[in-house]
Amino acid sequence: MKRLFYHLVAALVRATSWVMFSRVEVRRLDRVSWDEPCIVSPNHQNAFLDALLVGIMASVPLTFPSRAAVFGTPFDWFLEALHMVPIYRRRDGFDKLQQTKDILAQQRDQLCQGRSLVMFSETKHAHTYYLRPLSRGSARLTLKTQEATDRPVQLVPVGINYYNLCRPGFKVSIVFGKPLRASEYMERYRENEAVCVNDLRDDLATAMKDCLLVPEKTDEYHNRVDRINRKNEHLPFPEVKQALKTPDDLAPKGEHRPGLETLARGINFLNAGPLWLAAALMRWVDEPPFTASLKFAVGMFGVPLWWIGLFALLAGIGGWIVGAVVVALAVLTMVLHVFLVRLSNPPHPPVD
Repeated sequence: MKRLFYHLVAALVRATSWVMFSRVEVRRLDRVSWDEPCIVSPNHQNAFLDALLVGIMASVPLTFPSRAAVFGTPFDWFLEALHMVPIYRRRDGFDKLQQTKDILAQQRDQLCQGRSLVMFSETKHAHTYYLRPLSRGSARLTLKTQEATDRPVQLVPVGINYYNLCRPGFKVSIVFGKPLRASEYMERYRENEAVCVNDLRDDLATAMKDCLLVPEKTDEYHNRVDRINRKNEHLPFPEVKQALKTPDDLAPKGEHRPGLETLARGINFLNAGPLWLAAALMRWVDEPPFTASLKFAVGMFGVPLWWIGLFALLAGIGGWIVGAVVVALAVLTMVLHVFLVRLSNPPHPPVD
């Protein structure tokens, strides 16, 4: 049952991503040998949405180490079905740290058997386009796994590049870098474990920066971020990354037109339920990096259920033709809503 649920959610994520993003650009996926153990290391900007996008691109099921705070609720069955495992940190109490060591040992055993997992080396999500300092966790796990198996272990850098960090209707580029093979580090690892872990972490950071449009925070940082917009979406990732070295060569975002956003909300009254739910969830969570993830979750589950309920209600009142027509209008106004928001040139959220 859990396997069926996992594949069902994966299919829903794929379908929702086609609708939520104007385009999903995936590059260099063929660089990765998915039949070998992989520790996939993406940058982390948008809570669980980052993991979902990387997960559906991989050719094998992935395990997702996650904050322990999301566990311990009636939803644990669903989290386990999605291959999520809890990771405890110091703030959860020193008595919990041993559980993390045990869980990581289990994951190392799974990797030795050929499984793969996602590990966010930045450790925390944040609305920054540049790469923040990495922890040593993914590098250490990679080397310890290679020490325990004859199978070649890969540490895979990934860059997720959103053309808007909060709003639907924009492009996302997911770029897989050249995998770092742990076997090439083992001689150094045996000589000096701590130094080798740091070396692999630093090499990972360099490889991840190659997968990001704006890899570092410089004096031109905000000017470069402004060029990540709908007017430049037609360009493939390598061309945008190259052009951002001289950002004035790319079209700027342009003036924000809030009137179009107001119009978008006004015409979308047939979808009042999902819009209210998304707004309520964002007020409840109140963490900017959850904004796109919560909208994605509502789009994946809430919107289809709302349309089904709308059809059932109106079909019962006026017949199936009435129900079908109203739902078709709801679909069209939702699409128009996203289109108008896109045209309004919404500003990027405040970026550090």
